[in-house]
Amino acid sequence: MKKLLSIFLLICFTPLFGQEYKPLLDDYNEWHQTYCFFGCYTDIYYTDGDTIVDGLDYKILDGYHYISRSFLLREEVQERKVYLNLTLNGISTEYLLYDYSLAVGDSIDMKNPITPFPEDAGYYTLDSIVPRPLVDGNEYRHFYFKPSESNNVSFNKAT
Repeated sequence: MKKLLSIFLLICFTPLFGQEYKPLLDDYNEWHQTYCFFGCYTDIYYTDGDTIVDGLDYKILDGYHYISRSFLLREEVQERKVYLNLTLNGISTEYLLYDYSLAVGDSIDMKNPITPFPEDAGYYTLDSIVPRPLVDGNEYRHFYFKPSESNNVSFNKAT
């Protein structure tokens, strides 16, 4: 009986010891992207307001490249996924932007809307998840991907 009770308690309380998912989108969101090419520049992006599209709640992405207010973000916290909704010429298309539920070895079909890269980037495999500290001193999980074997689109095939 003690063994059965121990197994039951272990099963019931195991989720309490897993890594907690911290939502990406909050009341105030701001991202700084620095790139260096003949000098360094930093773009700042943030969310500015909320909206509803097709019954789903979105945050409006604003900032340097996104002043059109047609780039929307939503998060499914239970699924640990973040989506980008892009409206062009009155047509709204949603893309899976981040999937934090992936485990090492899982694959994802990456999309690159409105970038100089191919829109359908092909499948990528999650190679590793590495904790690294950021400016605030806390460690955050960084996801590293490599092109899947079936990926014929990538310019940088893993060897």
